Amino acid sequence: MIPLEDTGMMEAVDIDSETRMAVDGSTEPPEGYRDPDISVAIRELKSPNHRNASIAAEFLFERSHTEHERSSWNKNQIRNEGGIPILCQLLKSPSWHVRYHACSALSELAFRNEKNCKAIVENSWALQSLVEMLSTTYTTMQEDAALVINNCAAFCEEACLVMIKHPGLVQALKALVTDGLFGAKNVSVGAINCLTRCDSAKKLLNDLKIVEEALIPAIQEAGYGEKYNARVCRASMAIANLTGSCYEPLTTISHYHTVAAMVEILGYSLEGKSWAGINFAPYSVLYPLRSLAYNPKHRKELIECGLIERIAETMNTWKLEDHRSRQVLLIAIDIANVLFKTPDYKGIFFSSGIFAATKLVASGRRDEGQECIALAESLLSELSKYPVAVWMGLHQRLGAKSQFQLLDEYVVGIILEYSFKGYKCN
Repeated sequence: MIPLEDTGMMEAVDIDSETRMAVDGSTEPPEGYRDPDISVAIRELKSPNHRNASIAAEFLFERSHTEHERSSWNKNQIRNEGGIPILCQLLKSPSWHVRYHACSALSELAFRNEKNCKAIVENSWALQSLVEMLSTTYTTMQEDAALVINNCAAFCEEACLVMIKHPGLVQALKALVTDGLFGAKNVSVGAINCLTRCDSAKKLLNDLKIVEEALIPAIQEAGYGEKYNARVCRASMAIANLTGSCYEPLTTISHYHTVAAMVEILGYSLEGKSWAGINFAPYSVLYPLRSLAYNPKHRKELIECGLIERIAETMNTWKLEDHRSRQVLLIAIDIANVLFKTPDYKGIFFSSGIFAATKLVASGRRDEGQECIALAESLLSELSKYPVAVWMGLHQRLGAKSQFQLLDEYVVGIILEYSFKGYKCN
């Protein structure tokens, strides 16, 4: 079996987040659903025969994989039948193969399943075993251990604080970022990026000097290729999450390119496409972009890179899919509110489609929720205060002979709707 190189691959939902193809792991299976083969595999995990235990763990990985048609239901069954604590115990197995397959299974069980993430980090065996695996000399083991942390952090904010507080865990990730081999560096940066999206953990991470001692060195290190670009971009996202700014490296990597790359990645994410081999989730990209938008020095740059258009696209294509969906919408509206205050760029809002998109959210027809609707209505109110001249029909000299004078209010209303991509002026 080929190990996953990056949570972002499936996730890359960075994994960094979440694969668009995956079913929401939090959904419960139909009443009475049970895969008998899974039950057998869970029992076989306890076998004293290392080969049998390894095969059982690998089987559970395959049943949990997002490519399996019932993966979300299978993940819940494995948790409900006690499979997670046994897999956590197997991380201490003397057999390398058992540890490897148990770790792979846990990383997939955590993917898009908040309850499984909690079950993993609350297990007394799991976190210490993961720290030891991060510190091993086996690169594949290091990558898999970092992937478990990545997925737990990506899909469960409560898990972030638990992991960050665990002795040696953050230090082990930092060591891999600076001294690990290529693959381990990449996954460890991804894991740290996910951890930085936990608001309650930011002070702890800053106290541990994660920016100075891990993220900046990751950006400064020379390299090339898609995976290297992904590492640099995720390190930049993590810095933005923690500091509200972009690090301006002394290398040939351009600060401007980093910000532009984030906006570009959001476009790929909204289309369900991968960037540098990673399928970033919209939430994982919007979160650092909001941090940058709060910083006045980045606002013009974000607008010039096309962020307003991407925000409109986010609102237009939004669907209620999981517990993060409304957060995506709230962040998008928040960014639009902040950027609208930027002088000299208000005209872009009238050509970006943001008005129609905000109206769609305010309508609530897609079950956006009251908080999103209220924010959208507030944004519409602000946008409507900005005066725009559509034609000079009433001007004594310029409009005296204008054919627009022949149009009634209904037709004028239609013209305004088209002029502002769905936003009807008062």
